[in-house]
Amino acid sequence: MRYKTNNNRNLIRRGILVTVCLHLSTFFFHLSTCLAQEEWSLQQCIDYAISHNINVQQRAMEVSQRGITLNTSKNAWLPDLNLRLQHLYGFENPIAASSGSNLSFSGSGSATQAIINTTMPVFDGFKIRNQIKADEFSLVSATADLEAAKKDISIQVASYYLQCLYYKGMTEVSRKQVETSREMVQRATILVKEGKRPRSEQADAEAQLASDEHTLVNDEGQYILALLTLAHALNIPDTQDFRIVDDEQALSSVTDSTIQMPQSIYDDTVDSWPTIMSAQAGIRQSEFQLKVKKGDYYPQVNLYGSIGTAAYTVFNNKDIQLGSFWHQLDNNRGEIIGLQIAYPIFNRFQTRNKVKQAANEILNKKLALEDAKLTLRKDIETAYYNANVARQKQLSSEKSCEASRISVEYEEIRYTEGRSSIFDLLQARQKYFKAQQNAVQAKYEYLIRQRILDFYK
Repeated sequence: MRYKTNNNRNLIRRGILVTVCLHLSTFFFHLSTCLAQEEWSLQQCIDYAISHNINVQQRAMEVSQRGITLNTSKNAWLPDLNLRLQHLYGFENPIAASSGSNLSFSGSGSATQAIINTTMPVFDGFKIRNQIKADEFSLVSATADLEAAKKDISIQVASYYLQCLYYKGMTEVSRKQVETSREMVQRATILVKEGKRPRSEQADAEAQLASDEHTLVNDEGQYILALLTLAHALNIPDTQDFRIVDDEQALSSVTDSTIQMPQSIYDDTVDSWPTIMSAQAGIRQSEFQLKVKKGDYYPQVNLYGSIGTAAYTVFNNKDIQLGSFWHQLDNNRGEIIGLQIAYPIFNRFQTRNKVKQAANEILNKKLALEDAKLTLRKDIETAYYNANVARQKQLSSEKSCEASRISVEYEEIRYTEGRSSIFDLLQARQKYFKAQQNAVQAKYEYLIRQRILDFYK
């Protein structure tokens, strides 16, 4: 499978900057909301959720960690440099004890040593080079996981937001129904006083008003709970004054009833979908990790260098003349440069088993890629059919709502002319009210389904 290097490079660049961008967006967004934020639009909710969601922040930190790991791997080619200083006290020939010298004398003394050494890899079986490649793909995978988390929270927030708009719309329908029922009560009361209608019609109208007021209270409660759910999803500390606006983007209906087929959406999405890119990068990472493990079969060649000097002091033995401290440091200085070669002969099959484990990891990552593709296809097909069914429900509910409205108008005329009872009128109005509720539900269900489907495009 050929991996798109351009996508890799773009994701790496985004991974390097994403943590800083998240922190900056969090600060400025928090500042703006503190100054004047009364009503939230859909895009503001999504932006705030991305900046404050804990899972997204954890993914961003993982991107930062992978970037540090990559930087460490790139610096593995550099030579190291170490300085060692030590001052030793010895008894009975301290020079021989501290430096291995053949000089022998009796008595105690001290030794001061300074050593600088460096080691630089010359050839390591291409382990460093392959580790750099593996860490690059690890960074790509982490960046793709971050994008996946941002998409997930965006879909979740959009669903919650439209759910709030749904209950808001239901509340408006219920409020209008209550106003209409109150007018019916007033109208029935007047007709009863005039003796044109029996007292039972006034009781029916009052019962219907009580029922509609109960529905309004329930819808208002559902709207408040929906707002609370959305606020919790955004991790807003103060949810008491949280309100949303009738977002035009969220309320805009799709004029074209044709929905793009799921296979077409999948073909356009599969190569750029974050979970797929993460799985592909995971395979490439494991392939280079396999090469790293195979590098243990090769000899390791390192360039080594060292500079050291020492000065000694002998106590209780004036026969030994070693010279002054600085004179000894100058005379005892020595330099070493060499090439170290280590060739593995037998390590109890550890390298062989590590190679086998790395090969199995590649197979496991390939299975994970296939599973991610199957999951993406399933999600797109589910979103497509849900959107398609919701579209059909919306169209049928609109027709039903219009038919119920016309039925109410005719029933109003019949009631005014005395050819029907208030029970018939209330029943027609109740059907119209139910049709309006179904229309609102179908409208926002379609918007939610369409919004989810749009995230896959």
